[in-house]
Amino acid sequence: MADRATQIVNFYESTLASSLIGASGTGTTLSQAPTTDGSSSISATVGDENTWYYLVVAPDTAGSREVIVVKASSGTTITNVGRDIEGRYASTALPEHTSGTIVRMAVVASHIDDQNDRVATNITSLTTAVSDFNTNSASAITTFNGNGTTAISNINSASATSMVNNATDGTSIEVDIDNDFMVVYDATDTTSKKVYANQTNKELKGYKETDVALTSTSGVVTIDLDNGNTGSLLLTEAVTDIDFTNVPTNGVSSFTVKVTQDASSAYTVAINAITVNGGGDVTAKTAGAGGFTMTATLGAEDLLFFLFFGAGTPYLTATQEMS
Repeated sequence: MADRATQIVNFYESTLASSLIGASGTGTTLSQAPTTDGSSSISATVGDENTWYYLVVAPDTAGSREVIVVKASSGTTITNVGRDIEGRYASTALPEHTSGTIVRMAVVASHIDDQNDRVATNITSLTTAVSDFNTNSASAITTFNGNGTTAISNINSASATSMVNNATDGTSIEVDIDNDFMVVYDATDTTSKKVYANQTNKELKGYKETDVALTSTSGVVTIDLDNGNTGSLLLTEAVTDIDFTNVPTNGVSSFTVKVTQDASSAYTVAINAITVNGGGDVTAKTAGAGGFTMTATLGAEDLLFFLFFGAGTPYLTATQEMS
């Protein structure tokens, strides 16, 4: 037979519909289509032998019983049928099966032959693969080690930059600071090194923060800590509400605001209607509960330092009227 996995179901029986298979016919229509689970029709494709299936026509009539292989089908229509798989009849004297003839799917010798051929083919392929592996593994390992060494030695600032630029977005990753590593390229000795996310003895060089441009709308200033930790606000109205979002719920975070008084009118900044991550209004904590009053000098600059512990009520210190 052939190396293929033909289809078979636990039980299927139907009859030929109005059409029939003549002595030279290669297609017909069934009263009911074969199904895999009682509802899903199985189909066959000419070019894919693994989708073919065998049927026994007139299984209970010895004189006209015939095993066929269905090479193409859709629903109840079967086409491209291989006739007389068992070779019971001369090719010129195939039986004619009229409408109403029983058609049954059963395990036939062809199924076993197909599976045996498949197993034999796979065993041959596996034997060859194992032999090839044993022959080539030593050479492959040597080549791998050589290529790996070359690849590591070729790491430089350009390849490190390329690696970073082509990396996928990792904003959704939750870093385990005690176990996760980062790869760092050391330009001094041109090597890459791994460091823990909580590496000690850290020294930052050339560090800078993004200056987030802040505005107020109807007295409300919205500050998103995902955009940065410093910002600048030019007063154009009285600020009555400050809303912080994306404040980390664990650890300590901060936000520094440079507030510039308007050049023609003095406006106030209230700190008693602050929200954190959508919570209710709170008043920022200040030294001695002294509060905060924006410098009224036109064009004056005040620096406000907000400090959060676990997204709680912020602590506020201010350095005022910078000049």
